[in-house]
Amino acid sequence: MMKRILAIFLCSILLFCFTACDKNTGVQSVDTTTQPTEPTTEATEPPTQQTELPTEPVPNENNTDSQTSAIFNTKNVKRITLYAFYGEGKSSDVPAENLDEIIAWLNSFAIDEEAPEILPPGTNTIYVEIEYSDGTVIKQGTDTITIDEVTFYLIHDAAPDCYKEILSKVSIN
Repeated sequence: MMKRILAIFLCSILLFCFTACDKNTGVQSVDTTTQPTEPTTEATEPPTQQTELPTEPVPNENNTDSQTSAIFNTKNVKRITLYAFYGEGKSSDVPAENLDEIIAWLNSFAIDEEAPEILPPGTNTIYVEIEYSDGTVIKQGTDTITIDEVTFYLIHDAAPDCYKEILSKVSIN
């Protein structure tokens, strides 16, 4: 019986991993090497948001072995949406009354140590999608970021109290 439960659990994890890998959801990932771009006037392609990050992470003041840098561009935010299930499924928009709290939390995200080539199961289960006033949209996991083909863990302050309530409204379908 335990073997059957373990097999189902492992299959579920693999299913989530496969559905999250390189799926074209219509939202572009963050390009971490350039400045934000102006949205195009063409209706065929959605605009993308690009966040400028250094090619060499900066040492964290609290831990010289750790590395940090700003992750999310929180200027001119129109909407923030949280996703679970590796960025898939039904999302939950951040209510207007909680937007400032979530933005402050997103500003605390920083680069930490380099992640292993094969990430542990459950990494980047939660995603943040930000829509800017110019129509640009980015979607980024909350556990790691890849810069110049190197993946780093992310560190951040404790999530605000409203985070759990917002996240409780997401579902897999």
